[in-house]
Amino acid sequence: MVNVSERPAEAADRAVPGHWEGDLIISKGGKCQVITPVERSTRFLMLLQLNYDRTAERTAMVLSSELARLPEELKRSLTWDQA
Repeated sequence: MVNVSERPAEAADRAVPGHWEGDLIISKGGKCQVITPVERSTRFLMLLQLNYDRTAERTAMVLSSELARLPEELKRSLTWDQA
């Protein structure tokens, strides 16, 4: 895992598209979970539902399959909220 302070400088000033921040939202009862990657420059948000579990493997599979649809220039870095 890479700390937020270690991401590329161009991600910090939001000048270059393709740097993402991700988070996971879990419902109160834990029955629903949504991955929320946001592109830092454009603020484009994707809402990706995890249907039945939130393991690292399942989360990575859902996220990678959706990000694969994007043009290469929009896939520079991804930093997860670690709070």
